[in-house]
Amino acid sequence: MNHSNKNALLRVLQQIFRIITFPFYIVFYAIKKLVLRSRISLRLSLSFLHFKIVIKTLVLIGVLTFFTYGAYKFYFIYDNYKTVAQQIETSQKVEPEALENILGTKNHAIVFDVDKKFLFSIPSIPANNRENTKYDPAYYDYKKFLSFDKINDKYYIVLDMKAFINNKIFYVNIYSDITSEIIDIYKLIKIFLLVNFIGILYAFVLSFSSGENILLPIREMTEAVRSISEKNMNIRLNVSSSKKELKDLARTFNEMMDRIEDGYNRQRQFVSDASHELRTPIAVIQGYVDMLNRWGKDDKEVLQEAIGAIKNETENMKDLVEKLLFLARNDKGTLILQKEKFNLSSLLEETIKETTIIDKNHKLFFNIRKDINIYADRNRIKQAIRIFLDNATKYTPEGGIININLYAERNNAVIEVADTGIGMTEEEMKHIFDRFYRSDKSRKKYKGGHGLGLSIAKIIILSHRGKIKVRSKPTEGTIVQVILPIE
Repeated sequence: MNHSNKNALLRVLQQIFRIITFPFYIVFYAIKKLVLRSRISLRLSLSFLHFKIVIKTLVLIGVLTFFTYGAYKFYFIYDNYKTVAQQIETSQKVEPEALENILGTKNHAIVFDVDKKFLFSIPSIPANNRENTKYDPAYYDYKKFLSFDKINDKYYIVLDMKAFINNKIFYVNIYSDITSEIIDIYKLIKIFLLVNFIGILYAFVLSFSSGENILLPIREMTEAVRSISEKNMNIRLNVSSSKKELKDLARTFNEMMDRIEDGYNRQRQFVSDASHELRTPIAVIQGYVDMLNRWGKDDKEVLQEAIGAIKNETENMKDLVEKLLFLARNDKGTLILQKEKFNLSSLLEETIKETTIIDKNHKLFFNIRKDINIYADRNRIKQAIRIFLDNATKYTPEGGIININLYAERNNAVIEVADTGIGMTEEEMKHIFDRFYRSDKSRKKYKGGHGLGLSIAKIIILSHRGKIKVRSKPTEGTIVQVILPIE
């Protein structure tokens, strides 16, 4: 037995594993290169994925089968070893004749003395590939515990034992012939490869054909999505015919399309309303320009009237354009707030004073708590307060009362504007913050503006982490509460 055969067991196991996995490795490598270098369909990709799972499963089953078979065989070999070792101990003899009777035909043994020097072997085992040469005692070395050896094209498992015979210590290597087991393993490998090859082909064909049914809902979704355009944005995916995860995908897509359609319609309405709002002052200016062209050169009264009207409509257009730019900046996320700490009480008093100068037709009462400071954009907060006050005066009949209060509540500053105006219905209250929204015909006799003020006020307050609460009843008036955090 040569030293070069010491690790023969490991080499055999490696060879078995390579035989099992090498064909699969080649297939995997080819598929991987195909996937990386080619643009293949999702159906083929899913088939390859199933194919890969099947191969890994079959390889795992094969490896476990071979190791289970090996463990099963080793159990009987080890049981045979224990029987032989027990008989040697019982016989108390290490002579060649006695050992030959104990070992039988499938077992060999090599006996060593207490210093582990070779004494003899039963039967005499020639050196590897040296059948016609004299046997060389130095060729036999003591092997500890469990070894594996190949002798004259036969495979052996080598187990050792320590024997006490007639008060002497002997070391014995017991060789069990496992050549037939190795042959059986190779036969199993061939069967395994053949069966798995057929199974893999079947699995690949089955997965490829089943991919058609799996991807059918996706194809239907694709066709539905392709048909969506700006002219028919109301198309939705069929959720009821979808399955499992695809149903969630279809539902999520429909929700997304609802938001997109709503945003698109809002954008179209916004453009339409903005165009309408701009068309009116432009038409007025054009009319007065024509009037000036005809009579304004000689008639100073016509000239003065036209200049005043053009100036008024120009200011109106400027106001509208500034509001539109504000909304556009907010939609783009480029609206910048210049925050600072300031006295909200003083700001509210200042705004009320300016309102009383402009509006002499309403009674304004106010109750303002002093020294309420907040951290916010002073100009934007003033803009929002002015919008709420303007709406209160706009929709409150002449002589009506408007109450303005400022107080602190739960670490928040609360601005309250209560009017005794025409009020609103519940349906109207749902839309008061919509862009270009105006109330029903009963409110048309009051100046409606552009319908952008409350939208802008809401953006300002929400951007300061604030809240707006509105309570209103027709003919009784409206109460607006603006809540801002006190920093």
